[in-house]
Amino acid sequence: MNSFRLDPEPAPDEDAKRPGGTEDLTGAILLHNARWFTRIRWIAVAGLLGFGTADYLLGPAILGRFGLVPPGGWPLSLAGILALLNLGSIRWIRSLSTRPLCSWRDVAANIWFQIASDLIVLTMLVYLVGATTTVIGFSYLFHITLACIFFDRRDSFIVTVLSALLFLATVFLECAGLLPHPCILSTATTDLPDLLPATIFAVPAVFVWVIVWYLVSSLSEAVRQRDRELETANKQLKRADEAINLQMLRVTHDLKAPFSGIESNIQILKQTHWDETPESVRQIIGKIDARSVALRARIGDIMMLGSLRSAPTGERVAVEPVNLRTLLESVLHDLQGLAADKRVSIELTGEAGAPGNPKQLKILFANIVANAVVYSRAGGIVEVGIEEQAARVRVSVADHGIGISDKALPHVFEDFYRAQEAADFNPNSTGLGLAIVRQIVRNLGLAIAVDSEHDKGTVFQVFIPTG
Repeated sequence: MNSFRLDPEPAPDEDAKRPGGTEDLTGAILLHNARWFTRIRWIAVAGLLGFGTADYLLGPAILGRFGLVPPGGWPLSLAGILALLNLGSIRWIRSLSTRPLCSWRDVAANIWFQIASDLIVLTMLVYLVGATTTVIGFSYLFHITLACIFFDRRDSFIVTVLSALLFLATVFLECAGLLPHPCILSTATTDLPDLLPATIFAVPAVFVWVIVWYLVSSLSEAVRQRDRELETANKQLKRADEAINLQMLRVTHDLKAPFSGIESNIQILKQTHWDETPESVRQIIGKIDARSVALRARIGDIMMLGSLRSAPTGERVAVEPVNLRTLLESVLHDLQGLAADKRVSIELTGEAGAPGNPKQLKILFANIVANAVVYSRAGGIVEVGIEEQAARVRVSVADHGIGISDKALPHVFEDFYRAQEAADFNPNSTGLGLAIVRQIVRNLGLAIAVDSEHDKGTVFQVFIPTG
């Protein structure tokens, strides 16, 4: 048995974009970035804890073989400081995530706090490892790169400048004798560094940072520009699709009257002149009648699908508490005639309530159950079940009919799609029933799963959130 699932589409971020700064990073995206920062920081904490623990476990002699001076307790102290800062950031992020609307300003303040505190702790690490005797200073590049990815060029440049100032200040204070000259390398001298050699070492390093900032920020800005262009193109496509949908509704509505006239005239012929009509003409009129019925059904589905799609973008569908048992009983009552014609019985079990739009839910389940009846074999059973689950209600519709092939399953929700076996079994299908289901699922933020095995049956499961 193969499966296909449609999950709820993420709701559009209604938060205002940041003017003039990180214009493409809304509160939701920044919140994700803030969480990502805290996860990376735990790696740094683990590294410092490992280095500090190695000092106690291995001892000075073994560390000396690797050319290292025992660091003492400062790695564990820095790990503790960084862990406390990270826990504070995590608590701050959790409080932000509980707010109904989380603006970019609130989350940006958290990220700036994380970056500023990281730079201070990193400067302490650079100083204790050896600012002028090791290449530890290039670890600032990690924060510069992250700032280029997460922020715009102005803010990432501010991070670069802060990193450079902290590093150069550390080197200057060591050269001036205002700070001791620690180093973890046993081969390094303990004498205070000369200003000129230290400057020759530090200034090119900062120059490299600026070059890296320029390259990474340029690439990031190009990616953001491409994202903006894609977003604009997507909006244009949506507007074009809405215009096409509106035009389709107008044309379909114009076609509705002529077909109604055709059907009315056919009924008049049947009631007044049917006995006088030759059999050959009756057959032709019967074909016209059958085709008119099929076209009327298709026109109805097109107008329903267009109406479901014509809601203004971002407008929320009105929801209210719905007794699903009562709603499904109404659906099954409306389908009694179809089930009787197909000699299919329908069983309903379970009971639950959930928030939803009664009109759209009824259309959704009417299409699913009708499909289950139509594609069942004579004498078959369609089982409709309602089950309460954690934070949601599951409504399942199972049949034991012709099933859906593996090739067709991913396409069953597409407009006008009809698998070959389905077209052979039911030539009168409009191919829009499941497209209507898909649109309602999107409108109401539901999830739907289809499990099917060819020639053995199909199970549709609709998941309605209750929270």
